[in-house]
Amino acid sequence: MATLKKDRVPTKKLLAYSSINVGSSIFESPMPMIIIAFYAQYTGAALASIGTILLLSKVFDAVSDPLTGYLSDLTKTRIGKRKPWILAGGILGIPVLYLLFTPPEDAGGMYFFLAINAYYLVRTLIFVPQIAWGTELSRDYDERTRIASYNDIIMLSAQAFLMFLPIIVSSPILPLFDSAEFSPEMMSFIGKAAMIVLPIFILIAVIYAPVGKVVTVNREKMASFKDIFKAFKTNKPMLFFIVAEIVSLVGLSVFMGVAFIAMDSFLHIGDKLPIFIVTVTIVQIISIPVWEKIIVRFGKHQVFAFSLIIQAFIYPFIFLLEPGPQVFYPFLIIGAIASLFQTPGPIVSASILGDIIDYDILKSGVNRAGTYLSIYSLIMKGGAAIGGSLGLFLLAAFNYDAKGGVNTPEAEFGLMFTMTIVPFLFLIVSGVLFWFFPLTAKRHAIIKERIEERAERAGVTDEE
Repeated sequence: MATLKKDRVPTKKLLAYSSINVGSSIFESPMPMIIIAFYAQYTGAALASIGTILLLSKVFDAVSDPLTGYLSDLTKTRIGKRKPWILAGGILGIPVLYLLFTPPEDAGGMYFFLAINAYYLVRTLIFVPQIAWGTELSRDYDERTRIASYNDIIMLSAQAFLMFLPIIVSSPILPLFDSAEFSPEMMSFIGKAAMIVLPIFILIAVIYAPVGKVVTVNREKMASFKDIFKAFKTNKPMLFFIVAEIVSLVGLSVFMGVAFIAMDSFLHIGDKLPIFIVTVTIVQIISIPVWEKIIVRFGKHQVFAFSLIIQAFIYPFIFLLEPGPQVFYPFLIIGAIASLFQTPGPIVSASILGDIIDYDILKSGVNRAGTYLSIYSLIMKGGAAIGGSLGLFLLAAFNYDAKGGVNTPEAEFGLMFTMTIVPFLFLIVSGVLFWFFPLTAKRHAIIKERIEERAERAGVTDEE
């Protein structure tokens, strides 16, 4: 009787799988936060309106994300369950990127609402199947960390290039623009470039990356939405993960959303934003191999918890900074240190989700990776939207003017408070929660062994 094997994914195949991120990086942080700041500064949409729209967009996501995951779980094609959905996202992404990154001068709240929802839908069609696909490339506890690390390296490298692009096209080498700021002209250029890159690298992944194997205990059993909601009630690791993850995402999104506004309108270093993002991203890329070894040595959730708590204590140092050109390097150092400790987050989260899916397989006999990853996608977007909205609401409450007007000392204090103390509180809580995450390496090994035993008894092996 065949058993489930420990598989090490060949590096070339892993790079092909991860190449999706070259184009899809346009949908990942920090770009959504830059888009929010861009619409707040250059369009007719008000801060409070943008915050409300971001929250309302989660109603749409609450339907589109689980539905995409559920349907991808049911999909059966010659190229697997996940690739058709990613292809669809790549095709739809072409017009959506144009609409969002090239808004008309009179674009208001309704335009932003429609464009940002379409943007998030494309992200769902790509991200949910891709991460579900990644969990199916291997079921080994540590190999999943390796897969997530490669995926994160490609994503961060693409993000670094994306943020470096404004510097390149405003340099003497290629002087297409006068400044590296994210102006309407620059955003339009970035969107059009992404329209070309996105489908090309999706095709590379679809053609060259392996389909993966879908593991089930009961081949005949079909998951329904009713089954899924029932499973979530009893899946304590997933519920624990959801709470801890969304708390951390809210804290980080408050910081990122407000930091981009602060750099431009308060610290007066908005032209240095691309340099800032490129630098902190390079720090993350370089540190990933080190973090991967640390995670394997000390455990996923323990390392994540430690990194969150360290981040929390870094942000308050921004309170010591004074506006002006001289503030850039101190701000960059603080950002780089915080970024270093942000690095384990995406790696650990993706890896832990694979382990949680195994727990669900053991309990239900059904592989619902797509559905579980859709919930994770919803959490990520929900956390980012709540955090981004909270930051904007707080700025509005302090009467902070992000469009270049004169601000009172109270408004400036509100900006700094929102950017430092609010993230501090959320990250501390999340760090404590992750420290007590229940699904350890030892427990996962037991789960994996029991899945193999049940699969053998049922006569079910890996499904291509």
